[in-house]
Amino acid sequence: MSDARLAELVDRAFDYRGYVTVRRTDGSELVGFVYDRGASHIELFDESATKRFRVDLTEVADIAFTGEDAARKSQQIWERRKGTLEPRDTPAWGDWQDAGPVLVVAGLEIELRSVARALGAARRAGRVQGRIGGADAVAIAVGLGGGARRALIDERPRLVVTCGFSGALDDALAPGDLVLGTSVRDETGEEIAAPAALVRAAQEALPGARQGQLLCTTSVAGSEQEKRAFARPGALAIDMESYPLARAAADLGIPWLALRAIVDPVSASLPPFTREERPGYLWPAVRYALSGPRASLDLVRLAGWARKAGGALEAGLRSLAPVLGAAEARP
Repeated sequence: MSDARLAELVDRAFDYRGYVTVRRTDGSELVGFVYDRGASHIELFDESATKRFRVDLTEVADIAFTGEDAARKSQQIWERRKGTLEPRDTPAWGDWQDAGPVLVVAGLEIELRSVARALGAARRAGRVQGRIGGADAVAIAVGLGGGARRALIDERPRLVVTCGFSGALDDALAPGDLVLGTSVRDETGEEIAAPAALVRAAQEALPGARQGQLLCTTSVAGSEQEKRAFARPGALAIDMESYPLARAAADLGIPWLALRAIVDPVSASLPPFTREERPGYLWPAVRYALSGPRASLDLVRLAGWARKAGGALEAGLRSLAPVLGAAEARP
């Protein structure tokens, strides 16, 4: 492939707001979202929006545009409306009926149960459909750190909320405390600020919640040593889902909000089996409890913390309902 053709493909991939498939000279393929480019390389998020890859241009054999281009859809809507006045309440996705619901994204099924109670709806196959603040709402569990971008593309929400359980990075936070994210930061230091007006409205609805930065990691920080190593001034809590969702929402022009409930304080360590995502935690917990009296006490304590966090998350979403239902669909 000529240098001119490669440069053209790189330019198109950078402007494309969908997934591309990069075919390498060794025959392998990499599917992702091109978020940056240089004179000699391109940089991509993978499909889970949690891993980054840098690919040297000398390794690129071809680039295929295999995902839906959200920017192109917006352009088509603009072309269709050209010459007419756009209604002031037009959502970011285009026609209101295309804008979709308020989307609430959790990482784990146990977190989704609290969301389902807040929506007053049942879970079916990892999905909850209900109403919040007078608006249609959908809640899903995407796993630890993955699936955020695909969920936003599939659901086309007017507003997205990332919520779930977190570990504390501030000694003043206890199990059941709520944290409202003013920004999220990943392990590389990249930070994304939440929409200020939305955060202000949420704080008025949740006066008892702490406001601050959320740190997002790619692995569970389960010990006191790990949490203190991640602690930074202004950082309140640590999770694995907030940054990928905020990154995807910002790229797609969707307003977002982050609400986390503290499970484990800084000084506490989680049992080893909590470090891996599992379909269920019952049997790993039973095996851990059988390892000794201290383990049984740890599980009783963790269960109490989880109940507090689940109740706080449910109550927090109920308090936020008017804000979420009334939020503008446009960023």
